[in-house]
Amino acid sequence: MLIRPLTIILGSAVLLLASQGLWAQEAPAKRFEVRQSGVSRLQAIGLSLIFPGLGQLATGHKPKGTTLMVAEMGCLVIWLTSHEDFNTQEVQFKLEKERYQALRDAGTFAQAEESWQRLADKKDDLDRSHLLRRIFGVLSLATYSYNVLDVLFYGGAPVVGKAVNLVPMAAANALGMGLVARF
Repeated sequence: MLIRPLTIILGSAVLLLASQGLWAQEAPAKRFEVRQSGVSRLQAIGLSLIFPGLGQLATGHKPKGTTLMVAEMGCLVIWLTSHEDFNTQEVQFKLEKERYQALRDAGTFAQAEESWQRLADKKDDLDRSHLLRRIFGVLSLATYSYNVLDVLFYGGAPVVGKAVNLVPMAAANALGMGLVARF
């Protein structure tokens, strides 16, 4: 039941770790210099369309971006889990229904009554799983929609790159570093 969501999460983690190695292969930045560049509005929109919260994180709205990512991941995991649970319970309901019909036609009344009670319990479980599946599917879509609206209308302005640099400095036969801030 939890195998599919765990596989998705682990696969995503492996891809993320593999891409970290690719980033490490890029040409090194200038020695001792911290580079910070702003993200354009179009890039922020693109990131937010890929996954909720990425555009907000890229533009510097860390609390909002983190909240959106956690909310979306939580809703997706619960939705996937309840979807699998619903499918499993649907199969069990169909089997119990066939068992009840067989007992109703050829079994005793007591056996049929007992099967009917199990069938009613399975139907309640099936309805509960279906409700969870729908609620968290809608919550996931609502989170995604809010994310897109937020980056399009409310939070799409890029953060201006900070004017703080770490630069190499030479001083009387020794190398050093200096922190330069522009106001």
